[in-house]
Amino acid sequence: MMGKRIGVFLLLACVLVVAGGWLAPAPAVAQQAGASAQKSTMTPREAAAKARAQHGGKVLNVSRQGGVYRVKLLLESGRVITVTVKG
Repeated sequence: MMGKRIGVFLLLACVLVVAGGWLAPAPAVAQQAGASAQKSTMTPREAAAKARAQHGGKVLNVSRQGGVYRVKLLLESGRVITVTVKG
């Protein structure tokens, strides 16, 4: 009877140790996620404001491609231009 209790206890202890490893987040993954979130310091709104300050006009669209923003502006002359803003 005592041997069965020890066996059950050891089995439960092993299950808890293994389950704890599965449930705990991996530190390397958490650090990588934080690092990628910090790469982009400029928001689309800030990129649009920077492009508008340089060229004037009305912002039509802001898109992100790689490490830059592409901002489409409608100038007062009626021309549409695309400005690249590093961000």
